[in-house]
Amino acid sequence: MIFNPKILIVDDEPRMCESLRLLLSGHGYEIFTANSGAEAMDLLSRDEFDLALLDMVIPDMDGHQLMDYISKQSPETLVIVITGHASLDSAVTALRRGAYDYLRKPFEYEELLKTVQNALDQKKLKSEKELINGKLELTEERYRYLVENSPDIIYTLDTDGNFTFISCAVERLLGYKPEDLIGKHYTTIIHDEDLEKAKWFFNERRTGERASSGIELRLKTNTGKEDFRACEIQHLTVE
Repeated sequence: MIFNPKILIVDDEPRMCESLRLLLSGHGYEIFTANSGAEAMDLLSRDEFDLALLDMVIPDMDGHQLMDYISKQSPETLVIVITGHASLDSAVTALRRGAYDYLRKPFEYEELLKTVQNALDQKKLKSEKELINGKLELTEERYRYLVENSPDIIYTLDTDGNFTFISCAVERLLGYKPEDLIGKHYTTIIHDEDLEKAKWFFNERRTGERASSGIELRLKTNTGKEDFRACEIQHLTVE
């Protein structure tokens, strides 16, 4: 569950607000109440809420208007519609406007608690997913930085032996622009006299300790200064 979730209750009946406040605060939630749309909007403008329990019939505005305000002002706030006046059609309209769920008065407290818990569980899962995705993006950025700033040529090949990626070091060491080699076969830059040795190395089927750890090959250059450069080649199979 979200740590000390904050819930906003919007209902024009003070006794209902107080009843729900006592119930939910007893389950560890931090509760705020509003008896009008204006009060709710004021609270929403000054604070962030995990969940709003919204009566669709409030004295100063239509409940759907307040839902629209929540959607714009606090899009991370989930909304559960609570009303004794709504028909099924208006409940469906509320769901279409982004409400998480709806309850009709009178309702059992157990039903309310379950609906609130389900909503907060969903919010928690979404937050955790966003956190994981953020960490993955950070990891990818760090990996990309390390690859692009490595003094070595780092590359990937498809199953046919064509370059799918090659780092910027290839331009500094061999004179080729990375984009000019993408899609071309690795033998494009292998010295003619080393072709057989290269094919044996890249097509090797041995694994584990018996597999070759590396090989020295002459790579063709495009610098105009020399025909080739001798390089130590290593490969790693990625499943």
